[in-house]
Amino acid sequence: MVRTEWTARVLGLAQLEGPDRQRARLERRAATLLAYLGLEGPSSKASLTSLLWPDSPQATARNNMRQLLRRLRLACGGLEVVEADAERLALGPSLRLDVASLKSAALAREHARALEALHPEGSGPLLSGFDFDDCPELARWLDGARAAVEGWVREAREAEIERHMAQGDRTAALALAQAWVQQEPESEQAGRHLIRLHYLQGDRGAALAAFERLRSVLSRELDVTPMAETLALVRQIERGTELPRPPAASRPSLPLSVLRPSVLAGREAAWQQLEEGWKAGQLLFITGDPGSGKSRLAEEFAASKGPWIRIEGRLGDQEIPFAAQARAYRSHMKHRPGLTMPDWVRAEVSRIMPELGDPRGLPPLVSEADELRFQEAQVEAMRLMKTGMSVVVVDDVQYWDKASARTFTYAFMRMLDSHTPDARMPCFIDCYRRGELPPYSEAIVRQLVDSGVARVIDIGPLSPEEVRRMVASLELPGAEHHADALARYTGGNPLYVIETLKHLIETDSLQKDWPQRLPPPGRVGPLIQRRLERLSPLSLQTAQLAALAGPQFRAALVPQALEVTTTALQSAFAELEAAQVLMGERFSHDLVLEAVLASIPPAAARVLHVRLAQTLEQDGAPAIHLAHHWMEAGEVERALPYLLASAHADEQMLPPEQAADHYARAAALMEATGRHEEAAQARAAEARCRIRPR
Repeated sequence: MVRTEWTARVLGLAQLEGPDRQRARLERRAATLLAYLGLEGPSSKASLTSLLWPDSPQATARNNMRQLLRRLRLACGGLEVVEADAERLALGPSLRLDVASLKSAALAREHARALEALHPEGSGPLLSGFDFDDCPELARWLDGARAAVEGWVREAREAEIERHMAQGDRTAALALAQAWVQQEPESEQAGRHLIRLHYLQGDRGAALAAFERLRSVLSRELDVTPMAETLALVRQIERGTELPRPPAASRPSLPLSVLRPSVLAGREAAWQQLEEGWKAGQLLFITGDPGSGKSRLAEEFAASKGPWIRIEGRLGDQEIPFAAQARAYRSHMKHRPGLTMPDWVRAEVSRIMPELGDPRGLPPLVSEADELRFQEAQVEAMRLMKTGMSVVVVDDVQYWDKASARTFTYAFMRMLDSHTPDARMPCFIDCYRRGELPPYSEAIVRQLVDSGVARVIDIGPLSPEEVRRMVASLELPGAEHHADALARYTGGNPLYVIETLKHLIETDSLQKDWPQRLPPPGRVGPLIQRRLERLSPLSLQTAQLAALAGPQFRAALVPQALEVTTTALQSAFAELEAAQVLMGERFSHDLVLEAVLASIPPAAARVLHVRLAQTLEQDGAPAIHLAHHWMEAGEVERALPYLLASAHADEQMLPPEQAADHYARAAALMEATGRHEEAAQARAAEARCRIRPR
């Protein structure tokens, strides 16, 4: 039989192999397109074009996609390995893709077939050797995809080693462990399997030699020592004692499809409203209940319009003036590292972004003219940063601080007044939870809508039919059987559907009857809480630290704050990503963050706040952050100096209203602790700021 199928590898070195064994290397975007379609299934052509060429005009990006598909077709002897219509792209039946085969086997729990999808010569990470610094949204997708692929491979290797051991075939188990170590020499999980199996095969010397190689790799590559579990295993081998059975494999890894369903079901009417607002040049607000899919809808729409960027508010921003605005600026400048600003603009922006210059050398904002110059600088900075962007998605607007909200609104109105018809300004899509806007933001939204420059799009729950479509798109064996029960139980909330499915996967209930014992309908928190309870102690504590750190969280803070090694931390972050608790350094969803916060006992929270404060002190963090953590730790005396320092700095560098608020908080704390003379001084400083000429 003549072989006509082409094979593509995207795990490790990306390449094509033809029916006559001819090979061709895949260039970066072609390999990425195949990997995306293999993992996500048929996808929007507009979304993919925007992901692959985020900085190109739409016409240029569309032409680039046509040329890319043409090159793929020619490389495969004229075969359409990617099928295209006017709207969507999909893998053709004439192409066998390694990562698609891996995903299919992993979802079906066919572990041996999953390992067969790996290349016999060895497979590396997904899209190995490629970086995507020029495509930030694609890079974000790739981080999650790589974590999912690594989880599938790791779970398959664990399961197959356990299966061979249960069958008494230690030779096959040893061969798997050796291949694993060869692929991931720095993996202690693989190393422990190899050490244990050598010893069980009666080769104590090989076991100890494997440990020495592992210790050398960890020291050389990661500058760490082996974990306590590994050292305990080696001590048992050195004594020649019988080894206990290794701990059971961890819970099933969660499929990539439940992180980002490929079908955006039930949002056609909302999409039409977005189209109308886009054409009218309006600021678009999307609101709905937590978990209703606001962010996903905004991101999909943005991707269909050309280059776009996502910025976000975070829990805790409201206490820190310009926290949200500074994060937005940093997101833009990371996307455009070569951006230059006029000196006067850069100087004024440095008041909220000290890395742009030393704001201490700037004069205080003591007059209305000073404040106007500050605000106009923000307008110019936003205009420069957003040049070339079609859409800016702003997520979790309910967390934005008052100063950021007012400055953004001022800048938006100024940009709207000054733009010309032939130079369209970016479309802003702001997402917020229904009923959770602070009063200052609610007033701004009402004012913008009443003036006709904005519209609010309120999205509700999915219908039972829409839930069925969503569940079918996930390709989870047994899930469609539960679609109607899911619609009733979750009330059509998309996130509740996903979290319930995660629970069914982790409790091995997906292909069984609907469980009789679940939390009351409409409550997703307990399901997330149950998932948190399955985490290792270090992973849970890392998530709790991230939740309490709020806007200041960075992975680099954790080793010192929790007094753990880098290796242990790497394992913790891998577990948190596999459990879809964290995505990089942020939570996968606000409701997950809230569940983590709810899991922290008050006494433990105070201890973690102390550790955060101590770590951030050494890190040179802004005074307002240190004040917050010392206050949350119950250490008011240690918080007050930082709160006063923050108020004084704000008075020197920012509009006076922010300093007044901090002086007021400090005065209230001093009055509560009996420090009346100092409280009077803080009240006087507050009054000075509030009556400053405007």
